[in-house]
Amino acid sequence: MKKKLFLILVWTLAAGLFFLCFRSIDPAKAWSEITQARPAWLVLALIFNASIFIFWTGLWKLFLPSKYSVSFLRMFQANAFMSTACNTVPFPGGHALGVTLLARREKVGHAAALSVFALDQLIEGFAKIIILLLAAYLAPLPEQMKLAILIFIFLVLVLALAMLFVAHRWPTDKAEEYSQSSFWGGVRSFISRWAHHMEEALKNFKTFGLGLILALGMKLVEVLAIWAVQKSLGFNLPFWTALLVMGALNLTLLLSVTPGNLGIYEGTVFLMYKFLGVAPAVALSLALLQHICFLVPMVGAGYSVLFFLNLTSFKARKLTDLVPEETG
Repeated sequence: MKKKLFLILVWTLAAGLFFLCFRSIDPAKAWSEITQARPAWLVLALIFNASIFIFWTGLWKLFLPSKYSVSFLRMFQANAFMSTACNTVPFPGGHALGVTLLARREKVGHAAALSVFALDQLIEGFAKIIILLLAAYLAPLPEQMKLAILIFIFLVLVLALAMLFVAHRWPTDKAEEYSQSSFWGGVRSFISRWAHHMEEALKNFKTFGLGLILALGMKLVEVLAIWAVQKSLGFNLPFWTALLVMGALNLTLLLSVTPGNLGIYEGTVFLMYKFLGVAPAVALSLALLQHICFLVPMVGAGYSVLFFLNLTSFKARKLTDLVPEETG
C-alpha cells in the first residue's frame, strides 16, 4: 500500500512539473519543430549515447577484484540489463538488478559485486563534479543551481571519506572469523569482504585515475549527444550550453523516482534552455528529442541483448536437433 501511495505521489509530482513547465506552449508549434529535426544528427546522438556502454563496461571490468574474471561481452550484457531496468523501474530496482547479475550470473559474489557498484558510483560522482565545475566556469548559473552544486560536492566528498574509512580501517582479514559467529557476525563478514575488494582499487592510484578517465568519457559522449540534438534543429549554440544542460541533469536525476525519469528529465532540460533564452516551443522540442535519443539505447540495450541471447540459444538447439543420435 505504501509503495502504491509513493508511486501515485511521484507521478503526481511529475505531472505537475509537466503542467507548470509546458502550460504556455502551443503543442502544434512544438511538434512542428520536432518534425523539422535532421535525422542524421539524431542518429549521431543515438550513437553517442550508445557508446556510453563501452566506457561503462570498461569501468566495471576495471573495478572488478583481480581474483575474478568476467569477459567484456558478459560484463556488457550485465550493464545492458541494468540500464534497461534503471530506465523502466523506480530507484533502486535497476541498480539492485545489476549487482545481482554480476554476483550470481558471473559468480563473483555479492560483496565483490557491491564493491564494483560502490566504486562506480563514487568515481561517477567525481566525474559529475568536474562537469559541474566546468559548466560553472564557462557559463553563468542560476543561484539555485550554484547551491545544489555545493551540496552535491559535499555529499560526494562524504561518500568518498566513508568508503575510504571502511576500506582502510575495517579489519579485512577477519571475514572467516566473523562468519562463524552470529547473524551480526555474518554481516561483519560481508562488510569485511566488501571493504577488502574496495581497498584493492582505492589504494591503487593508477586504477582510480583510469576509472576517472572512463567516467569522464561516459559524460563526454553524453554531452556530445546533447550537442548533436541541438544541431538536429539547426541551433549553433556554444558548446558550453550542452555542458550546462548535462550538469543540471546530473543534479536532478540523482534518484530515479519515475520510470525513465519521465517528466523530471524533460522539465530539467526545458528549464535550462529557457534560462539560456531559447523559445519555449523549441526548448520543449529539444527536451523531448534529447530524452528520446537517450532512452532508445539505454532501454533498448537490455532488450537487444535478450533477443540475441534467445536467438543464439534457438540456433544452438536447432543444430543439436540436426545431429543424428548415435546407435549402438
